[in-house]
Amino acid sequence: MIWLGHLSIRYKLMLLMLVVAVLVLGLSSVVHMVNQRVSLERNALSELQALADMLAYNVASAVTFDDAEAARKTLAALQGRSQLQGAYVYDKSGELFAAYPDAKPTADTDKPAPAPARTNPVEKPDFGAAENASPPPASSTVAASPQAPEAQTDAAEPPLATFAGASASNGEMAVIRSIEVDDEIIGHVHLIDGPEQFKAALNRSLQISGAIFVVAVVIAVVLAHWLQRVISNPILSLTQATDAVSRHKDYGVRVSSQRDDELGSLVHGFNEMLDQIQQRDLALEGYNDELERQVAERTLELEQTVAALAHARDRAEAASRAKSEFLATMSHEIRTPMNGVLGMAELLLKTSLDDRQSRFAENIQRSGKALLDIINDILDFSKIEAGKLVLDDQDFDLRMLVADTTELFTESASAKGLQLGADIGEDVPTHVHGDPARLRQILINLIGNAVKFADDGNVRITVRRENSADEDLRIAFDVADTGPGIETALQREIFDAFAQGDGGTTRKHGGTGLGLAISLKLARLMSGDIEVSSRAGRGAVFTLHVRVAPARMLDADADAAAARGARNTLPRRLAGHILVVEDNSVNQEMATLLLEDMGLGVTVAGNGEEAVGAVEGGDFDLVLMDCHMPIMDGFEATRIIRRRERDCGGAVRLPIIALTANVQKGVQEVCAAAGMDGYLSKPFSQKQLRDTVEQWLVAVADADHPAAATIGSDEAAAALADAGDTADAEHIDPTVIDAIKRLQRPGRPDPVVKVCSLYLASAPALMEEMRAAVAEGAMDRLRISAHTLKSSSANLGARRFSEICRELEAIGRAGSLAEAPARLADAEVQFERTVIELQRMSRQHKESSDVL
Repeated sequence: MIWLGHLSIRYKLMLLMLVVAVLVLGLSSVVHMVNQRVSLERNALSELQALADMLAYNVASAVTFDDAEAARKTLAALQGRSQLQGAYVYDKSGELFAAYPDAKPTADTDKPAPAPARTNPVEKPDFGAAENASPPPASSTVAASPQAPEAQTDAAEPPLATFAGASASNGEMAVIRSIEVDDEIIGHVHLIDGPEQFKAALNRSLQISGAIFVVAVVIAVVLAHWLQRVISNPILSLTQATDAVSRHKDYGVRVSSQRDDELGSLVHGFNEMLDQIQQRDLALEGYNDELERQVAERTLELEQTVAALAHARDRAEAASRAKSEFLATMSHEIRTPMNGVLGMAELLLKTSLDDRQSRFAENIQRSGKALLDIINDILDFSKIEAGKLVLDDQDFDLRMLVADTTELFTESASAKGLQLGADIGEDVPTHVHGDPARLRQILINLIGNAVKFADDGNVRITVRRENSADEDLRIAFDVADTGPGIETALQREIFDAFAQGDGGTTRKHGGTGLGLAISLKLARLMSGDIEVSSRAGRGAVFTLHVRVAPARMLDADADAAAARGARNTLPRRLAGHILVVEDNSVNQEMATLLLEDMGLGVTVAGNGEEAVGAVEGGDFDLVLMDCHMPIMDGFEATRIIRRRERDCGGAVRLPIIALTANVQKGVQEVCAAAGMDGYLSKPFSQKQLRDTVEQWLVAVADADHPAAATIGSDEAAAALADAGDTADAEHIDPTVIDAIKRLQRPGRPDPVVKVCSLYLASAPALMEEMRAAVAEGAMDRLRISAHTLKSSSANLGARRFSEICRELEAIGRAGSLAEAPARLADAEVQFERTVIELQRMSRQHKESSDVL
């Protein structure tokens, strides 16, 4: 270790930090790899157990009916699992019933040996429980291979239930599962899996861990090289100063330091020692030449005065520049340790902490983020002040930018009960050329202030075009809120740096007061401005004016867009098979007509249970799933379908779109949590339905479907889409009936007659259910029946009756029993008129069809 004593302190510090880092990283890597090996082995064993459970379930009928060929076909489905060494099925007596591969096992691998450590029978296979089951410990004692049938002796055999279990050794795994029918064990399934996949996964994990270790060591070297200077630099400075004093007898040398630790004390003591020596020498020299000393002192004073004046002049000239440079430098320097603080706080929160420690860590993280926001504001402000901020102009989608920025504040506005929305003028171009990042920064500041200061009411963003010249696009963004407003005397001051409306606002809402100052400077960089119009207590309107240029689209892009537009005008139909899951017969028929008109095959299921069975036995490209149904609702059906897809391993995910008339906030999140891929509210038009389903299906040109038919469908869709805005009909909207009529296809019955008949057959029962629910005070039944009747009535154009049903649904959801009788009486009157009108329309269409 003599060489260590000759190393510089700089390298000693680096070596110390590296040794600690390598030891910690090495220990972490070893622990990680041990844990990874155990986890990989456990996951592989769990997967093999799930496969054994599925095989036991699938071959149960074959063993029951002694159909060995069917069992072998079932086992043949395992050929895609390359690492599987063998799969064997035994009957109740322990005889080999079927095997994969077809060759029999060897004499000592034909019959599973008893497992003393697991003598309890395994439970009946359960697909729902299998996905949550955890594998038994690797130490479970289970025979990995069966014994030969020839070697069996019935007298000495243990019960068959003792064979169930699992084992793993060096990546090779074996699982034995019982085959049960009506709680009776009729056989066993034995799977043996090879170690190839386990070892490949373990090797990948080793490679990744090694790469991470190397990268971490390199980073540790860099950090050690950077951090050692904190200690080594002051010591090296002292060494250099000592050498200078020894060589040149210059006692005027000083070591500068701003530290308050032990090194700072050492530097201070060294300087004081030099001061004392220097003072003694000066005193001795002074006695010999007093006059020369006085002249020297006066000369020194004059030089100091001149230097002070020059320094004051330089400071006055560089004051503005120094301020900006200081802000920029400090912002950058503070960000580095702040990132470390925030990162460590986040990692700390992921560790096991008690409530008190978690609260402290959360406070650290929350305070760090607030400080980082302040630093970012200061950095932007300093960049603008120093003239170093440059705009990055590019083409961007203005409408999408406004929508995305507004979406950022949806949750915070909703939490305060604010209505947040954006209106964009029709003459505002979609694509423009400018700096989207800085424009988004300004809008975030303005919208964020509006949401922050408004406690109730609404926040509205309006985008409008201020001129019509293509060469010079001037866009105005109005951000209006219903907050406390701003006094006239303060409206100019709020755009000053580090200023807010008043001290009370600052204390209540926080902030640095830089947001509006930065936004104003950014707007002026974009050849624009920001104005404010407000009165105390009346809210405020901030108007952002910016200048942008038309989007610089290439000619090739324009030609491609034109070609796509030309192709889209051709008659195109969709190809695919749709499963419609809907309990209401009217809604079933409406969805079937709309989908068949698009060229799609349709299968209907009346509830979630039927849907699950249909998905298992059919081949569908898409499922339209109603959320609220009897027996089993759409959410539970979707969860079962998704669970079975996971159990099947490589099964293709079937797209499922939710259908519901519930448009309350949070419904989309509930649908997504259940595993649904989209959301469509009822009632819907054909265009809305097509826009939803076509992203999952293939559109094909149909020569047998003429353009006239396509135009008719478009008109029908437009009529359905606009039906909600039509109020000409007293009880039934005729445009909806006309739209349904246009869906008639050659050789098929009149859809109006069929839909009306279905409604007239099902609606009275639902109406009676609502009467009974109100009489018995069963608000949940009222909500369900009103919900169903609401959507089917809206699909037929019975807008008034549908609206009353919607109100009854809301009454049922709120449990307002006192309001229900009066609204039910209105529903009775409107329902009777609706039925009479539908009967009349049905007769007219039926007579018209008979004549034709």
